[in-house]
Amino acid sequence: MPALSVLIVTYDHGDEIDACLDGALSQAGIDLDVEVVVADNASSDDTAARVAARAADGVRLLAMGSNRGFAAAVNAAFAASSGEHVLILNPDCVMDAGCAGALCDHLRAHANVALAAALLRDSDGAPQLHARRDAGLGGALWAFTATGRRIDARLRGGQAIAARRYEDLWAGGPPREPVAVFCPAAACLMAARRDLSPAPFDERFPLFFNDGDLCARLHAAGRGVEIVPAATAVHGYGTSVQRAQQADPARMRAEWVASLRRYAARHWPPPQRVALPALLLADAAIGALLCLAGREDPREVRGTLGGLGLPGGPPPLLTPLGHRRRRC
Repeated sequence: MPALSVLIVTYDHGDEIDACLDGALSQAGIDLDVEVVVADNASSDDTAARVAARAADGVRLLAMGSNRGFAAAVNAAFAASSGEHVLILNPDCVMDAGCAGALCDHLRAHANVALAAALLRDSDGAPQLHARRDAGLGGALWAFTATGRRIDARLRGGQAIAARRYEDLWAGGPPREPVAVFCPAAACLMAARRDLSPAPFDERFPLFFNDGDLCARLHAAGRGVEIVPAATAVHGYGTSVQRAQQADPARMRAEWVASLRRYAARHWPPPQRVALPALLLADAAIGALLCLAGREDPREVRGTLGGLGLPGGPPPLLTPLGHRRRRC
């Protein structure tokens, strides 16, 4: 049985997947056996062919048949793998030498830590603020509504966004020692298989908040989540989401709003989760007025309406409306 299973989900990543695979395969060493499983969400480019061509290197292709989202594909790759430790790796992320070994060592040395994340940087070498603090209703006002973001930026110097992004931890440069956070981006994230069983993610969060939901559940169980500076990688930060956003921004916004509501229903106190739709609706109303003045993108307003299940908005990208209504 391999010591480490690297799980990668792809969707039209033909221009990035080979570098990602090279970085993953290079983690293997005398004391670390590595298997790589790639779950492809029905890419329309040559991604699947490129992955299949790496079979001789020990890379396995898992064809999903259709795009069911990130969470479902990770879970499928998890079920098809067998490593004692599991590393969830984005296809736009390239691990530096020794990255996986450092994460594995940290988990073995700290039994209270369930998730260990690499320290990420942008392709130009700039430190990447890839962790997020949890947000209740107050945080949602400043971070999750266009109105709140404008007020925070203009009148408060962006304090809310800075706090949510842990900018204080990066004030003097990237952290040099392991640091506890609420939720790092699931771009290069390792856990022991037993801590992710029976599956890493709840598939009711196809694209958004699946990592936040996992971290919230682990924190509630008294487990830790830490960034490990000894493990480093280059990350493109959400190239798949960016492509989908450009293709259909209204439905992506609807998917995001629907996922936020599901997250709130599970993790927020009842008064906050009940008030969330009203907050989002008020933001959409203000956005509609700004649209009339040409100062707001109407697609974001329509997407918010769709995520709330209201007339005038498109359905979420991946979540059927009926399923969402039953769950929320």
